[in-house]
Amino acid sequence: MTAPGETIGTPVTPPRRERRWRWPVAVVAGWVVALTGISWWSVRNDPATVPEQQDLRAATPALRAATGTVLAAAQSGPWVVRLGAPRTGTCELTPVRDGASAGQDVFLYVPEGQARTALDAVAAALPGGYRAAVVPTRAGTRLSLFADAGDFIAIEARAQAADQVLTLTVDTGCRPGTPGDAGAAGTAPGEPAPATLTETVAALGGPAGGGVSVQAVRCPAGGTAATYRATAGPAADGPRGVPGGVTPVWAGAGGWAYRKGPESVVVDASGERLQVSVTTGCRA
Repeated sequence: MTAPGETIGTPVTPPRRERRWRWPVAVVAGWVVALTGISWWSVRNDPATVPEQQDLRAATPALRAATGTVLAAAQSGPWVVRLGAPRTGTCELTPVRDGASAGQDVFLYVPEGQARTALDAVAAALPGGYRAAVVPTRAGTRLSLFADAGDFIAIEARAQAADQVLTLTVDTGCRPGTPGDAGAAGTAPGEPAPATLTETVAALGGPAGGGVSVQAVRCPAGGTAATYRATAGPAADGPRGVPGGVTPVWAGAGGWAYRKGPESVVVDASGERLQVSVTTGCRA
C-alpha cells in the first residue's frame, strides 16, 4: 500500500534538521567570544592576586638587593668575581599578554677543580632564609646551585665540576610590565675608578684617560660594590700585565683573572681589544 499522494518507487526524504542545531552552536560561539573578552580585560586591568603577579617595577628593588647579596657571598672566598650588566627582556605572561623579566649575573672565577668548593661556599654565605643548596648529579660531574631570595627572585647556577668560570644568575621571572619598567640599572658608587684599573689598562697598552663603565650594587651590610670596565690594547694570547708574585686563578683562550688584594681583576681577550674589569669589595 501507498500513502495518499505517494508515488511508488520515489525515495522518501527525511525532514531537514539543520535549523534545529543552529541556535545551540550560535549560543556556544557567543559564550566563547564573551569569555575571551572577559579574560583579556581581566589580565589587563585586574590587580595582582598573588605575589608572583607583582609587576616588574615592584620587583626591581628586590632583584638589586639579591644581586648585592650574591656578590657579597661570592666575595667570601679567595676567588675572582665580576658583576655582569643588568638585562631585561620580554616574555609570555599569558597566552594573550606579554610580560617582562629582569636579571643580572655574578661571574665567579676559580682555580681548576674548585667549582664544587666555590659553589658550596657561596651557598653557605647566603642568608639562611634563601635556603641555598648545591645539588651534584651525574656522579658529581654536574653541579646546580639553587636559592630563593624571596619575592619570587630566583638564584641559580649550573656548571660542570671541571669548570673554572661559574655564572650565578639572579632573575625575576616573567612579570607584568615592560622591560623599561626595570628603570636605570645599578647604583652609582660615588667614587672614582680604582687605581688598579688605570694601572692594568696602561700595562696592557690601553689609552690613558679612556672611558670607564661601571655596574654597582648595594651590599647587604651597607655600602656598595662595583665592577669598573675599560678598554686596553690589542688582544693577545697569554696573561700579561699581571703584578709580580700574583698567580692567575684562571687563564684560557678567552682571557685571565687574578686577585690583587681585595680587588678582582678580569681581562677579557675574546675580542679585538682587551677589556679590563676591576671589581671592588663592599665599601661604606
